[in-house]
Amino acid sequence: MRRRLILGALALVVVVVVAVVAVPLLTGAGPIPPATVDPARLDAGQRARLVERGRYIARAADCAACHVAEDGRAYAGGLPMETPVGTIYGTNITPSRDHGIGDWSADDLYRALVYGILPDGGRLYPAMPYTSYHAMTRADVDALAAYLASLPAVEKPNRPPDLAFPFNIRPAVAFWNLIFRPEPGDLPPPAGTAAPAGDPARGRYLVEVLGHCGECHTPRNLAYAMEDDRHLQGEVIEGALAPDITPAGLSARGWTARDLTRFLATGLSPQGTMTFRMYPVLHHSTRYLTAEDVGAIAAYLTDGAPPPTRPEPVTTGNTRNAGHDIYLGFCAGCHGADGEGHPAASPPLATNTTAMLQDPRNLVKVIRDGIPARPLAGTGRMQEMPAFGDLLDDGEMAALVNYLRHRWGGQPGDVTAERVSEVGPR
Repeated sequence: MRRRLILGALALVVVVVVAVVAVPLLTGAGPIPPATVDPARLDAGQRARLVERGRYIARAADCAACHVAEDGRAYAGGLPMETPVGTIYGTNITPSRDHGIGDWSADDLYRALVYGILPDGGRLYPAMPYTSYHAMTRADVDALAAYLASLPAVEKPNRPPDLAFPFNIRPAVAFWNLIFRPEPGDLPPPAGTAAPAGDPARGRYLVEVLGHCGECHTPRNLAYAMEDDRHLQGEVIEGALAPDITPAGLSARGWTARDLTRFLATGLSPQGTMTFRMYPVLHHSTRYLTAEDVGAIAAYLTDGAPPPTRPEPVTTGNTRNAGHDIYLGFCAGCHGADGEGHPAASPPLATNTTAMLQDPRNLVKVIRDGIPARPLAGTGRMQEMPAFGDLLDDGEMAALVNYLRHRWGGQPGDVTAERVSEVGPR
């Protein structure tokens, strides 16, 4: 009897502890810091400055990249996002009362961004990066709320996600949160405050919280949660590799803080141009950041990095093969016989990091699918790269990929036709 009483007491303690820990997460409860500003008490000038600050937060947080409409209307939603478990569509976050967030308070926005909880208690899928936004400051959320409320309402219905079972059971996200959602907390210095140019602490907040870089660049486990022990070490997203952006990973591909600063501000660098899902990051976010903030991001991502290295180019005498001949016939006209490239037309290949990646998928995708002409920051423009998927078979493409990787990437020429075909459909 005594043993049963002890076991019963222990079981009761466990139940109480689990309840204390789990109930707030399962119910979506959590502390909401007091508002830092009351917009109703601001004069016109103060309100305008708050809205402008919120516009900057929206850009730093890259809200438009997911919430833009397919027809280009900002924050109207509808953009499809492919995940391993199905398709999720960006939602309408304009002030529409029927389809957007017109009835939300600043507290509601804070709860959604930090906890992933909707005003009615519903759960957001973690494709919305609340696992990164968990450390947003209340001041940033208040400014963002003021900006979103100032936008014109767009009466565009939201499209429900198309997910496989059991991921289509939205209440189950509460249990995911119980295991994987971080606790809220601030990372100094908060966005919008003065910070020295190139300050890694400021960069940490921009990279880890507002910019939510880990959401694409960190590998995920089977439950689609980020693997903390492999933070920023690279992940495949929508068929392309978001590469390793740890200080060591960047240094191994020749990146310096100066290169990163230029890349984030303009979309161009000696290492290449912004492509795949990074182009919307430039288009909607990084080109609008202050020089101090861009420098802070670069400083944080290269903090403690070893001296940058680049593979030594292999002379053409050791690379004359089928890949070399294909390169001369299809690529050298734009990129140069020695991979030197042409300013404002085509990037150099001798320093391009796409060939340096161990995973060849990005190189295959660029050659096969091409890159459309796109505006870059300021007056810059990326020239179209034609697609060669209809001109080269998988064996020829493998030969070209191996030539580029071996000559300029320091990688073995071991890509097969089968590996090319695995990258995806033509």
